[in-house]
Amino acid sequence: MKFKPDSFLFLVIFCFFLAACATSEIKISEDVVYQDPLPKIEYEYLLGPGDVVEIVYHYTPKPDNSEYYLAVGDIIKVEFTYHGDTNRQLTVRPDGNIAMPRKGDLHVIGLTPSQLQNKITLLYNDIFKNPVVTITMIQYNRAIEHLKKSITTSPRGQSKLSTIRPDGYLSLPIIDDIKAAGKTIPRLKAIATKEYGKLIRNLTVSLILKKMNANLVYIMGEVKKPDYYLMERPSTVMQMLSKSGGVLNTAEKSTIMVIRRDKQNRPVARLVNLKKIIEQGNIGHDITLVQYDIIYVPKSRIARANLFVDQYINQMIPDMFTANYNMGGTFLRHDPVIK
Repeated sequence: MKFKPDSFLFLVIFCFFLAACATSEIKISEDVVYQDPLPKIEYEYLLGPGDVVEIVYHYTPKPDNSEYYLAVGDIIKVEFTYHGDTNRQLTVRPDGNIAMPRKGDLHVIGLTPSQLQNKITLLYNDIFKNPVVTITMIQYNRAIEHLKKSITTSPRGQSKLSTIRPDGYLSLPIIDDIKAAGKTIPRLKAIATKEYGKLIRNLTVSLILKKMNANLVYIMGEVKKPDYYLMERPSTVMQMLSKSGGVLNTAEKSTIMVIRRDKQNRPVARLVNLKKIIEQGNIGHDITLVQYDIIYVPKSRIARANLFVDQYINQMIPDMFTANYNMGGTFLRHDPVIK
């Protein structure tokens, strides 16, 4: 390999230029981060996949003057006053139909007994002259029986534990799956009560959050174990950083950033001075976190400079023209080897 002095001079000048750039401080400025305290958000836990919910059922039989709507499993008696051979005792099938003689299937789900009476009268008007039809409820409100069977096997009594699936849905007895992820417990309770009310009267439900698996905080940057962590109880920045193994020596402890979203789903942030918390015991800087907060621990000025030097000097310039060093003062000389 032929050595060119002019090329060597250019590389030396280029190295000094890069080193000078590396010593400039890179800051998180006020233009990027809100220095004011984070807005006080009325905190309500949002359910997520993996959360375990207990639903407790409260059924109180009492007089109800509202009309009854036919449901699956109801048993009814259909009588024709002048045509006794057509009388039948029928069960509402899972498809919502009953089988009427000489007419076939008739959809009855969601009808009141009086509506069904009118429907059958019109249906047979072409066979019988002025048919007189009577509907008698033999067994009804069967949904409560199905519900009791599905929950009495539980050792918890009139309740059931259910886990929110990875797709965000919650499976509950005798009703369709409910989208639970992203909802609060009161909101989910209102939805469940409404769905059960379509099938069972005088039924109320209570929801209890038994296990939180979606109360997460994300920790990034200069920590020993960057990852997401579960908050099992109200926690502060310092407490959650301890879960991640603590900050590294390369961290800038005075400008730790906490990012969260406000009620309008806009990201807001503030800086936390961990250095003052540790050195002065100033816990006023140690803010309480909420679900889905992000903690970012930046590199210190020296660490950023060392990274810059390593990426743009030590790794880009051949060893024969440079000496590896870092901004902490360590200098490691390599004698050029010319083959």
